[in-house]
Amino acid sequence: MTTNYDIIGKTKHSLDSFTTYLQVFACLALASILVQAPTAIWPQNIAISLVTFILSAYVQIGLALFCLEIYNGKEIDFGIIFSRFNGIKPIVFMGVYVIIILLGLVLLIIPGIILGLMYSQVFYILAENPQVGLIEAFNKSERMMKTNKGQLFSLNLEFLFYIILGVFTFFIWWIWLLPRYSVAIAGFYEELKKEFKG
Repeated sequence: MTTNYDIIGKTKHSLDSFTTYLQVFACLALASILVQAPTAIWPQNIAISLVTFILSAYVQIGLALFCLEIYNGKEIDFGIIFSRFNGIKPIVFMGVYVIIILLGLVLLIIPGIILGLMYSQVFYILAENPQVGLIEAFNKSERMMKTNKGQLFSLNLEFLFYIILGVFTFFIWWIWLLPRYSVAIAGFYEELKKEFKG
């Protein structure tokens, strides 16, 4: 499996200028704002919370595809983020994923983290193959992550550490961090996929 250092290094070829970082950051930030805005405006409204959950499910799949394409050297296309607004699969995938994580967290924190890592690839699997079945995607993610959970945990922990440090730069560093690590986490799937095929 390709190391995290090499995966992050490969993002330099895709994110090759400050303008590119800024464009990707703007796309990620705008997608997040559009999803979270209804809940921020009406925080106590259950119907709005449900709408937010549905929107986040579709956007999650779109973001997965968006970051995969950037990692693979394709041009930035904001429209890709909203290209998966069809069918109910994204909602079902997100619902099952959230339930699994919550069950793990109810037992103990660590099982929730392990389950989250184990099934973390389902959104990329669905983004690449909209025809994939629910059980097939979750089983595939479990097999792919069997010996790679530690590496993804390490990548996310590194991301979290730098995000915290970024606060002390008045969030300016986030313009670099969010694109770099969002694309790197998608790149983790891309490299994992190559190993899995092998």
